[in-house]
Amino acid sequence: MSGAPGERGLRARDLALSAGGRTLLAGLDLLLAPGERLALVGPSGAGKTTLLRTLATLVDPAAGSLSLDGQPPQRVGYPEWRRRVVLVPQVPAFHDTTVAVALARPFSFRVASAPFPEARARELLARTGLEASAVLSQSARTLSVGQQQRVALVRALLVEPECLLLDEPTSGLDAATTSQVEALLSDLPGTACLIVTHDAVQASRLAPRTLDLAPLVRAVSQ
Repeated sequence: MSGAPGERGLRARDLALSAGGRTLLAGLDLLLAPGERLALVGPSGAGKTTLLRTLATLVDPAAGSLSLDGQPPQRVGYPEWRRRVVLVPQVPAFHDTTVAVALARPFSFRVASAPFPEARARELLARTGLEASAVLSQSARTLSVGQQQRVALVRALLVEPECLLLDEPTSGLDAATTSQVEALLSDLPGTACLIVTHDAVQASRLAPRTLDLAPLVRAVSQ
């Protein structure tokens, strides 16, 4: 099913999610408009990570439909969808390569390959509290979880997605670095952000609107 004619943004309609044969939630309707920031909260096991993976078309929903600017994934094309809607997981996975190679990797997949924007990469690393000269030559796998989270965020931002799906993006960071990352996330004009957080105060800082999955989880369990 397509979205409404002329609709802009990432849309989920009557979405149901399941994992391990268990229904996590059902009846989810969501529109993430261009440039909008939305915080996603809910109890442990509510399906927050599964929802992000579903919106990124990495897993299929149990029911319901997705659209991007009114078009379903099949019409957009899955590679194009995943270029425009990018997931940054809580625990990123990296190949055994340097940070520089990891950051440049998405650019090697493009048909009309764009040059790797090294200057932009260095700027974004600095804005997340990472010194480019210190980390670019390091193995991405040897970084701390907090460093890996920031490198994954920078890698996502470099491809300039329309929608950024962030799973607990500051969970491995101290307070000072969290503030740096939050400042960056608040300065992404035109990029929609769906941000999973367990911190209600952080949710209010990062987004003017919050989606709580708890009612949908309770409805399924009744």
